[in-house]
Amino acid sequence: MSDPAEVWRGRVQQQLDAAGRPPLGDMAGWEVFPFERDGLTPKPLGERVVPEPDRSRPADQCGTCRALARDDLVLHTGSRLAVIRPGGTSLMFVANVVARAHERLDDLDDDADAELGRLVARTYRALRALPGVGNVQVSKWENGGGHLSVNVLARPLGVLELRGSNLPVWADMLPDIPQDELEARADVVRAALA
Repeated sequence: MSDPAEVWRGRVQQQLDAAGRPPLGDMAGWEVFPFERDGLTPKPLGERVVPEPDRSRPADQCGTCRALARDDLVLHTGSRLAVIRPGGTSLMFVANVVARAHERLDDLDDDADAELGRLVARTYRALRALPGVGNVQVSKWENGGGHLSVNVLARPLGVLELRGSNLPVWADMLPDIPQDELEARADVVRAALA
């Protein structure tokens, strides 16, 4: 039985150039792609690492644990999950539905799954209702501190370049909104989740 990841890698390697770089994908031609196509060079595909390194961090080094300890960043607390926000963002608003303990999605049981579904939907609706929001994107990354984190990101209305999967890339390149605006929106979201 062949290793699916190795099969995937073999297919990918057939498409790499002499320097080990993949060709630019269709995304580079998308209207919402945040880079000029000319001069954009992908990184070479590195060596496969198996087993993967441990990505968890101790609680004292974990950004999610630190955020959960700050009342100003906690928007809602449930039985196993919470909704937090970053201290700053360039978007209309960002909230994260996170595990309160060091648990990943794989660790949740049926009750926590139901809580996750409810909190993601409620958080989505709360952000969608904020003035000036054109759309809300939901994504999940767990490559850091060991916490489930479902990201709920509100895109500014009419800023079409920020549509789609590059929203986080754009968010990283744009300046943060003023803190007083962020705090006012946090109060509205907190009230909606109460």
